[in-house]
Amino acid sequence: MNSIYTVLAAVVTAGLLSGVGVASAEITSEVKIGGIFDYNWAEGYEGALITQHIAVNDFNEYLANIGADWEMSVSIEDVQSNNNLALEKVRNFNGIGVDILVGMAFSDHINLAAGDIKDRGMLVLSHGSQAAGLAIDDSIFRLVPSDSNQAPVIAKMIEDAGIESLIFVYRGDPWGDGLVEHVKKLFNGTIAEGEIRYQKDALEFSSSLSLLNDIIIPEQIEKYGADAVGVLYVGTDEFLPFMQAVYPFYTNVDDVRWFSSNAQSFKTYFFDDDSAKEFAESTQFTATRSIQTSVSNAIREHVDAQYMAMYNSTVSTYGYAAYDSIWLLGNAILQTQSTDTHTLTDAIPHVAAHMLGASGDLTLTEYGDLNSAKYEVWQVSGDEWVQVDSTEE
Repeated sequence: MNSIYTVLAAVVTAGLLSGVGVASAEITSEVKIGGIFDYNWAEGYEGALITQHIAVNDFNEYLANIGADWEMSVSIEDVQSNNNLALEKVRNFNGIGVDILVGMAFSDHINLAAGDIKDRGMLVLSHGSQAAGLAIDDSIFRLVPSDSNQAPVIAKMIEDAGIESLIFVYRGDPWGDGLVEHVKKLFNGTIAEGEIRYQKDALEFSSSLSLLNDIIIPEQIEKYGADAVGVLYVGTDEFLPFMQAVYPFYTNVDDVRWFSSNAQSFKTYFFDDDSAKEFAESTQFTATRSIQTSVSNAIREHVDAQYMAMYNSTVSTYGYAAYDSIWLLGNAILQTQSTDTHTLTDAIPHVAAHMLGASGDLTLTEYGDLNSAKYEVWQVSGDEWVQVDSTEE
């Protein structure tokens, strides 16, 4: 057997799943999984979809090596950043008898579909959902930590920079709302009057930028001084058109420090796009970075090598989580010899506690989220990201 598959396969001790009820659900020659992805989110789609594809190939090769008489397949559907379409796809998969899903990276997709997932007895392994409000006891497992772990790190990052007054610019969905709410509770300073909360599909920011530039930021600078005013941005790739719209009409927006969550860390558009690069340099743009993947292992090196060979690029946290979700699911099926979703929901936490993945230790919290929650603080400097500090929650 190829050594990499020895590493990739979970070493499950005898009696690990004792006490876990195993319902009868025959493993057919092809175990069909539904994949719900958002093609509009570059990092969550391109990176995670590719690493998930690598994982399926690896796992099926492993099954062949051990003489298993089944293989896994994943059918991918694009939800186009549309919550209602995501719910429709969940229902469609259920309608054709596919009750195990991977992907579902956006918390607002999960938030809307959670009732159907529960009522229809479905199982979800998400590689990207982090909203703190979704840390509940259900059949939805998230292979990334809840943002309740990241909020204290963000608050400390901003306080350590000497910020006394904090302004919020954020995406209006369960993820953005939840993270901002937690940071507001933890920040040991003044929450500025006025904030920008935008819809996730926003592409035009002139009214928001005018409010920020002409009223909110000048008022805070007058009270505290530019060096003591900060802006926390919570959003994804829609930040690029936001930064592109700043110059040359909004002269106050980049007079203060800007910060963000791990969703912005290591984004290459801060170097590839002239407006984003100028914005990052002017604002000393600083962000947290999830480092549950910081300790290299044979699995991560295997994924990195394949991804680099294909795309000459590095894998994101979400890409590692997408890879691990396939192996965690596959091992749970192997250990229970069942595809019954209730059986797998009971078994997955036990299997995860004995697994090492590309993300490292896959132990889950009592709510089914990745337990490991370590972060670093990085800042854009010239043509690279430079580490500022690290912490752990």
